[in-house]
Amino acid sequence: MERNVPRELWLYPDRGMKKWLGWILSDHSAYMESQAIDEKPIPEKPEQKASVIDQVLQTAWERGQVVAIQLNALYDGQYRRDLEGPILGYADGQIYLQRKDGLVLPVQVEDIRHIDVLDATKWWHQ
Repeated sequence: MERNVPRELWLYPDRGMKKWLGWILSDHSAYMESQAIDEKPIPEKPEQKASVIDQVLQTAWERGQVVAIQLNALYDGQYRRDLEGPILGYADGQIYLQRKDGLVLPVQVEDIRHIDVLDATKWWHQ
């Protein structure tokens, strides 16, 4: 949408510059920071047995606990950040994990390398 106002109706002399350019730069900076965090190399965690993974998944689902999952998949020879969130359900060899942004991710149980239950206590309660 474009609104053209005749110059004689202007309230002040405008130089014709875009006033929102700073917002674009700050959004871009925030995006670059989040990408740097995502691409940070993650140390390899010890591989757990299937029975241990199943037990932790079952307990976390029953108690509604938040888990951190490291997958077997490597990207450019490095592991990615852990998937974190509560387990919503299980079907056909997949668990459904809810991320902080509300997105539900299906995760193959056989792709899980390591799983930990996260401490859900808030920092102000510690």
